[in-house]
Amino acid sequence: SERFAAPLGLLAEGTRAVAQGDFTRRQPVVSRDELGVLTESFNTMTAQLAEAQARAEEGRRATETTRAYLESILGNLSAGVLVFDDTHRLRTVNPSASVILQQPLAELTGMPLAEWGKRLPALAPFAELVAEGFRSSRDRQWQKEAELAVASLSRTLLMRGTRLPGGTDMGGYVVVFDDVSELVQAQRDAAWAEVARRLAHEIKNPLTPIQLSAERIEHKLAPRLQPADAAMLQRSVATIVAQVQAMKQLVNEFRDYARLPSARLVPLELNALVTEVLGLYSAAVERGQLSALLAEDLPLVLGDSSQLRQVIHNLVQNALDA
Repeated sequence: SERFAAPLGLLAEGTRAVAQGDFTRRQPVVSRDELGVLTESFNTMTAQLAEAQARAEEGRRATETTRAYLESILGNLSAGVLVFDDTHRLRTVNPSASVILQQPLAELTGMPLAEWGKRLPALAPFAELVAEGFRSSRDRQWQKEAELAVASLSRTLLMRGTRLPGGTDMGGYVVVFDDVSELVQAQRDAAWAEVARRLAHEIKNPLTPIQLSAERIEHKLAPRLQPADAAMLQRSVATIVAQVQAMKQLVNEFRDYARLPSARLVPLELNALVTEVLGLYSAAVERGQLSALLAEDLPLVLGDSSQLRQVIHNLVQNALDA
């Protein structure tokens, strides 16, 4: 009886171990009868369970590694990334999205896109743009550029959206957006610089012939005219020459803008530079329209004297004009 019951007790002990998740138990096969076949089947079962557990653990580790890898990528992207499920509920958001929009987007995880404006009113225009993009897209993808107020500043966002492949669990939508305000401004600056360069070229060409022609007229006709007429001719020619010089100066400013010169920084005394510029406005100073209050003992500053002189000149002239 004990010899008959002992293998059954070992199988019962192995079964309890399997129930607790231990698939390493193997029972010795001591006979070829039905009990031996049962013991061998038990060993095969535990081996298969152990192998399946190892594969599941390996798959879990691979999944965790892949998830950590994707999270690392999303965390280091400069562009904002939003992932939604099929009902437009936010699944995942990377840190750059919150930085670009200046809003705590992580608080909206699990919330439908339509309710973002109730939780964070500043995000209502952005949420509407995203929802409109998915509503209007027919080929599962959309792209748009829009200007939004972000932290009281107008920013230009380039947005792209697409539908993710997969079923109910793996499907959904993804939106990638980036702040391209600096790029747009650089493109505008380049375009205006080209306009300024061409305009300066077209305007400057006829200015010298106009000035030379006016001076030639004065030179030829002044000796033949009465003193009063000669004086009038001289004044008129002087006016033409002065206006031509003013237009040349304007053209030169356009040319300088087109070149976008880099600053040459050298130590300079700011008070001396201001005083030098104010010397051009002695008449305004005498009339009491302009006065300077300069702080004493200012340290030297690093600056481009030519560009700073133009800045101060523009400020003073704009103030006098106003």
